[in-house]
Amino acid sequence: MKRLLLHLGLLALATTPAYAVSYYFSPDVPTDDPSAAVSVYLPWGIARSDSGIYSLDRNLPVGTAIDALHRMNSGDWLFSVEVATELPPGSGAWFEPRDVIRFDGVVYSVFFSGAVAGVPSDADIDAVFLDGGDRGTLVVSFAAPTSLGALTLDPADLVKRAGGVWSLYFDASAATPPVPSSSDLCGADLRGGLVIMSFDVPTTLSTSTYLPGELVSWDPAAMAFSSYAFDPAWPITARADALSFLATPGHIPPTMTVAKSTLVAGDLTLSWQPSCSAGAEDYGIHEGTLGSWYSHGAVTCTDTGGDLTEDITPSIVNAYYLVVPYNRNDEGSYGRSSSGVERPPGSPTCAPTQELGSCP
Repeated sequence: MKRLLLHLGLLALATTPAYAVSYYFSPDVPTDDPSAAVSVYLPWGIARSDSGIYSLDRNLPVGTAIDALHRMNSGDWLFSVEVATELPPGSGAWFEPRDVIRFDGVVYSVFFSGAVAGVPSDADIDAVFLDGGDRGTLVVSFAAPTSLGALTLDPADLVKRAGGVWSLYFDASAATPPVPSSSDLCGADLRGGLVIMSFDVPTTLSTSTYLPGELVSWDPAAMAFSSYAFDPAWPITARADALSFLATPGHIPPTMTVAKSTLVAGDLTLSWQPSCSAGAEDYGIHEGTLGSWYSHGAVTCTDTGGDLTEDITPSIVNAYYLVVPYNRNDEGSYGRSSSGVERPPGSPTCAPTQELGSCP
């Protein structure tokens, strides 16, 4: 992993900030929180940014230099380490920088063994995600030029492993414009059909220079880079390392019940089971008119008390109701019609976009 101290004047090179988004990351160096001066984020901490407001999700054991990160829909974490690390300390279980580790909050286990897959012993995975949900294809990047069979990878390339075979997922040198070989892609994830990445050093692509700490999107259809998220208050001596977006919100099981409220005459009590995904952080209730099956819109965007039960006052007669999980980034599924077709989002919604994903 590379570190570079930057002059404040480089801020002038940053592109225009993109829209707000929530994501997880680990800084490569101890970093002061620009939104709360009392907080310092360390390389073994998993931090979260919510539109430039930062918080700590959790710390791993001291000295665990997180090098890549991915949040699974199950709620488990995938990560890699910068140097060989014993987890938990004293256990005798050692993980190499070429491994991907799975952590369920208690147990550390091997998700991907670099040695078994023939990854060189000096290789260092510094970006990881799954394309297609928790059972999807493993995609990684390496911190330095790495050979995998006939493939020779640059530090900004992404490579996938499917059926035991490696193939290029994102070819940095073939992009338009090409990513300089001096830049290392040190974090990556998928969102809305885009590949979102961060670089370890200021990286100029065409007329735009992207800074460490800035998220950059690659649109495979348009073959174009652009700024995805940038916080000018974020210290330019720290990278947005080990990038991961929130898990997808998922969907609730088709077991919602509607009953007459015991509290207020004329009100209804809706009860439902939790989403299949850890990405659900709250629930919105949508109301529509029976017979006009796509007439729904949000009538409340919170599960008060977090008890999966909500009393509502109907605003229309002959109403139908949907409960949709969501988080700060996206809404999840509205469920499927009797013919198996995904219901479209209503209006208004509880989150600006929709991200559908498979359950664990």
